[in-house]
Amino acid sequence: MSKTEVKDILDRRLFAVPERDTTFRGAEFGRLNPADPDQRGILIKGEHPEYRRALEDPAWEGEIDGVNPRLHVTLHEMVANQLWDGEPIEAWHAARRMLDLGMDRHDVLHELMSVGVEHLHDALTASRLVDLDAYRRALNDLGHEPANTRVRRSHTTYQVKVGIVGSEPLIWRRLSLPGDTPLDELHHILQVSFGWEGWHLHEFEAKGRRYTDVSGGSRRGVHDERRATLSLVAPRKGDRVRYTYDFGDDWIHDLVVEAIEPAEGEAHVVCLDADRAGPPEDCGGIYGYQDLLDATTDPRHPHRDQYEDVLGESFDPAAVDLAAINSVLAAIRIPGTN
Repeated sequence: MSKTEVKDILDRRLFAVPERDTTFRGAEFGRLNPADPDQRGILIKGEHPEYRRALEDPAWEGEIDGVNPRLHVTLHEMVANQLWDGEPIEAWHAARRMLDLGMDRHDVLHELMSVGVEHLHDALTASRLVDLDAYRRALNDLGHEPANTRVRRSHTTYQVKVGIVGSEPLIWRRLSLPGDTPLDELHHILQVSFGWEGWHLHEFEAKGRRYTDVSGGSRRGVHDERRATLSLVAPRKGDRVRYTYDFGDDWIHDLVVEAIEPAEGEAHVVCLDADRAGPPEDCGGIYGYQDLLDATTDPRHPHRDQYEDVLGESFDPAAVDLAAINSVLAAIRIPGTN
């Protein structure tokens, strides 16, 4: 066996098991042997502290945040066993492709689990054996980029709420858009939704990874936003993405995934609801904007006239034109979704 083959086996098995830095039912993880399937299972249970109480109580039944803890951990064990044994090897090949696309370890495992669930469910409901060839083909479909370099994911529709951090009352938008939306297109959607003019740099951050426009040259530690989609960086309900626009004013937008549904028909981008006008460009960030608003409501403010010139006579901070936003969003077509 070559050194390359040995390294690949080590990488695969290291990926299959979590870090051993905690305990479960009194077991010290540093003493557990991941080569033993039972001890490997304890490692995986310890990786899910949010389910610990349920897993430690044999009489516990039910769900946590819509997830059956025992089933969820069992699926993790299934994937870990496949990766450890290298059978089917397509699971490891798929994992490496998804890692190369910037996905973190836990999200990769969930993608592998979802394929396993699909094929197990089909087999169980039809009372037949799992079609291993079909399962391998499905694994081979994971983690590939099409020719135009944009990542294709499952066809889903996302509902997200985006709010400007620090605004009071909160300036927010609720959007419906394809899960396949690349982050460079999401940047455009957010610009339209909040009335930004696109004069400044921007960046996304999700699960500790940063994404931005690298067309002018790559940046260390920052990934190409064209090669990541919303569904890749936020694959589950409740996931959050941070979008920062204008590194001088630092407009931070907090995006929360409220719902994920199967896509039906032609994909569209729609602003479902909104509250309050977006701030003007170059007004000094959230605190500068608040100073502007304070000045316009104080007749004795020394800079009232100057600040009114910045905002304009017709500016109403409480108003938002949903129809105008959607008239622009209607023209946006996400590549590959239609």
